Amino acid sequence: MKKVLIVDDEKDIRIIFDEIFRHDYGFENITFAQDGLEAFTECSLQKFDIITLDHMMPFMKGAEFLIALRNKPGLNQKTPVTMISAFIPELSETITSIENTYFLEKPVDFTRLSRYVKMSLKVKDAV
Repeated sequence: MKKVLIVDDEKDIRIIFDEIFRHDYGFENITFAQDGLEAFTECSLQKFDIITLDHMMPFMKGAEFLIALRNKPGLNQKTPVTMISAFIPELSETITSIENTYFLEKPVDFTRLSRYVKMSLKVKDAV
């Protein structure tokens, strides 16, 4: 059963991604988090195949979550992450060079997202 964690503070975005991951990619288990802190908690409780991540969120931004996830040994330390944000160009090279991480600017190019999902599933199987 494929599992995805969708991290975004906007409810409409979570609903759209829920539809896409269920119907287009066949994910049966979808978990939501509204910010990086909630996502970090979810990541300590269960293993995901893929994490999608917004950057601009309250409490803990996507980049802060990503650094914390990769630096703390745990269930999802190497889980592929796709960061989806209008602020990708503003991210530092430190963030954009993190292993098993893909970056996608808003508005979302769904063909590119599909490619990242496929690549993420291959990476996940190799890890």
